Amino acid sequence: MYPFLLPEVFNYTMAMYDLLLVIGIFAMFIYVIKRFENNDGFSKKQTNRLIILLAVSLIFALLFSYLFDGVFHSIKEGELTFGSITFLGGLIGGLSAFLVLLKYYYKDENKDVKKIMNTIITGVVLAHAFGRIGCLLAGCCYGIPTDSFLGVVFPHGHAHDAFPDIAIFPTQLFESFFLFVLFIALNKVKQFKNLEIETYLIGYGIWRILIEFIRGDERGSLLPLITTEYNVFPTPSQFLSLLMVLFGGYLLLRGIRKKDKI
Repeated sequence: MYPFLLPEVFNYTMAMYDLLLVIGIFAMFIYVIKRFENNDGFSKKQTNRLIILLAVSLIFALLFSYLFDGVFHSIKEGELTFGSITFLGGLIGGLSAFLVLLKYYYKDENKDVKKIMNTIITGVVLAHAFGRIGCLLAGCCYGIPTDSFLGVVFPHGHAHDAFPDIAIFPTQLFESFFLFVLFIALNKVKQFKNLEIETYLIGYGIWRILIEFIRGDERGSLLPLITTEYNVFPTPSQFLSLLMVLFGGYLLLRGIRKKDKI
């Protein structure tokens, strides 16, 4: 929608997507640091170690995001196609890398992995919410055409190139709003306390499955069953989201069983 930050003023094409991504990551680190020290009982030294591991895992997140997106698009195109990134690929790669780093490079006695991951995943939700605003400004991750009042015409960006002067669903804005609400809920709703991972996996997984149906950008392909005017379903993101929901449900049931045994 507005891909670059005032190029006529700064005489430099700073991508708004990159700017919002940096803001989101910065907000995530601030939130995680504050929660580690004020709520989770970690010392500053321990928090610094965890933050370093988190920063390193972000590099792996970017790499996996690139690889996952390329694999699914290559399957659909029938040839190697790389160049874009996908959030779910980055999420899987980044969290996996963080868990491995946590296992081998964090040796303090109070290594409560569940507590640490509850904090990390809530910070990820905040970063993702800002990132989706960046998607809106860049015009990527857009929706399909619509005649409803929710439709938005994108004057610039990838959405404009695909659907010039056509109103489409601003799926980026929908998702950003959902993520900000989810972030608040994970922090304020008592029933979600100590269940942040499970809540996120199930909640975002279901959300992502549903919103994929009104996404209009190229989604890649894995096991195509239904073809519509704009996309092929189920999308790779829907497969990954279903796994998220199932894994979240498994963690939730395992936690309930542990409580029953106590």
